[in-house]
Amino acid sequence: MRLNTLVTLGASAAFGLMAVLLARGWINEAIEDEFRDNRPKADFIMKNADATLPIVIAANDLSFGDELTAEVLRIVNYPKDAVPVGSYSSLDEIFTDTSKRTVVLSQMRLNEPLMNYKISGPGGKGSLSARISDGYRAAAIRVDDVTGVAGFIVPGDFVDVIYTRDPETRRNGTELISDILLQNIKVLGIDQNQNENSSAADIARTVTVEVSNDDAQRLHLALDTGKLSLTLRAAGEQTLDPVQTVKSSQLGKMSAIAKKAPIRRAAVTAQKSESSNIAQVTIIRGDIRDEVTVLRESDSPSLAGG
Repeated sequence: MRLNTLVTLGASAAFGLMAVLLARGWINEAIEDEFRDNRPKADFIMKNADATLPIVIAANDLSFGDELTAEVLRIVNYPKDAVPVGSYSSLDEIFTDTSKRTVVLSQMRLNEPLMNYKISGPGGKGSLSARISDGYRAAAIRVDDVTGVAGFIVPGDFVDVIYTRDPETRRNGTELISDILLQNIKVLGIDQNQNENSSAADIARTVTVEVSNDDAQRLHLALDTGKLSLTLRAAGEQTLDPVQTVKSSQLGKMSAIAKKAPIRRAAVTAQKSESSNIAQVTIIRGDIRDEVTVLRESDSPSLAGG
């Protein structure tokens, strides 16, 4: 083998080995630079350690229908950029009205952030089920502009329910009868509106009321057998009036009696009593009625002698 060939091969091997060593060193240096650039700096870590916000979480597992209280919640610090939308930063945001119950609408696990769509009450989702009193149910009544008092009924009002239907037996043509089915019933909602602060009149198609189980059965039975109408009670009125059945055939008679009711002149009527010389006299002045006892004129000696 010639000498120049050996020199060429040695030089090539040396250059190849040098290239491998240089490439390896360049690759290692590039990896170190990349790692150094991506490593958080000390001041950045300290800055983000302070970027936290308080958030309310569940202190234990919560199920649907559980009443929410401060004892089943706690507050922890969350990274500011990781705070979920709809969470609470304090208990005051949840319990804004202590007179109303707040209940769980969706199951939550331990340490799960409390979300506004998972609870009811003033600070959460508006849920009709959370507003129903213990032992009562919500039932809906179909209404229109007349049976719904022209839309002036709003959530929170109290109403009476009038039931109008055909009687079981009819002899002389069609006759309707009417009864007061329920009294002093609380209105929970008008259509989809549950806001008790509503004040504007709104013609509704349904009115949701709070009733007992028995009254709910009567209400739905009446819906299928007749027509229901609502009458609005005065604010604060709790009186339950005696129930009286009214027939359509009585409407004319009742009108006639009503016309004769206001008597404006004094009237005197004599009634016979058990004693022959005593008479009962009724004196009517307007709406005032008095009864007095007098001697008969024919039996009085002083008058007879005159």
